[in-house]
Amino acid sequence: MLYADDCSAPLLGAAHSGAPGEVNCSGCHSGSPNTGPGNVTYQIGSGTGYYSPGETINFLLNMEQDGVNQFGFQTVALRSSNNSNAGEFNITDTYNTRLIEDDHNGSDRIYVGHTVCGADTETPGSIQYAFNWQAPTADIGDIKIYLSALATNHSHSTWGDNTYTQIITLSYNDGMMGDLDGNGVINILDIIVEVNIILGAIDPTPQQEIAGDLNADGGINILDVIALVNLILIP
Repeated sequence: MLYADDCSAPLLGAAHSGAPGEVNCSGCHSGSPNTGPGNVTYQIGSGTGYYSPGETINFLLNMEQDGVNQFGFQTVALRSSNNSNAGEFNITDTYNTRLIEDDHNGSDRIYVGHTVCGADTETPGSIQYAFNWQAPTADIGDIKIYLSALATNHSHSTWGDNTYTQIITLSYNDGMMGDLDGNGVINILDIIVEVNIILGAIDPTPQQEIAGDLNADGGINILDVIALVNLILIP
C-alpha cells in the first residue's frame, strides 16, 4: 500500500466534472477528450438507466490505459431541469475516493473524486473506483451523471495525458429494481414472480418489465433470476 508521503497527485478542487459551466480534465491537461487509447467503463447499478425513490445504487468506475500508473476522476449528479445537485453520494472507500463540495460558484454541487493517494495504481495500466449514490425520494425528472476522467503518464507535466468524458442519463422509475410484486421489499416473492414471467404464467406489466430486467439486456430471463438472488443474498 502507498502512504501519503509517497503520493504525488494534486488535491483537485470542485467543478472539473465537465458538467454545465465547468471544465473537464482537458482544461488543465493536453489533448482532446476521448481521443486517447484507453478505455473507461462507468457502471451505474445494473445499467438500466433508471432510478427509483430513495434507491441506493452502486457506482463502479473502471479505467484502463497501457503503461499508465496514475489516474484521476471527478463526477457529479445533476437535475436535467436546472443543473442542481441530485441525490446523495456516499463514500465506501475513503482511501481512494472523497467527497468534494463546490464552494465557489453558488451551485452547492457535491462531487466524488480521487484522493491524493487514490490516483496512484500499484499495477500500471488500470484502476477501479467504487462508491454509492442514493437517489432522491421523489421524481425530480431526468438526472445526468457527468464524468471527467484522466489517465496520466506521471511526467509531472500536462503533456501526454488523456481525458475521457461521459454523460449518463437516469430516468425516473417509480418501482424498485428487483421489486416485481411492488411491495417495496425485495425478497423470495419477487423471485417467484420473475420465474412465473419467464415461464409465461404471468404477463408482465411495463413496470415489471423494467424492475425484472436486472442485467439490462432488454428481456427477462434466467440471468435476471440469478441477479435477483444475488441482490437478496448480498445487501
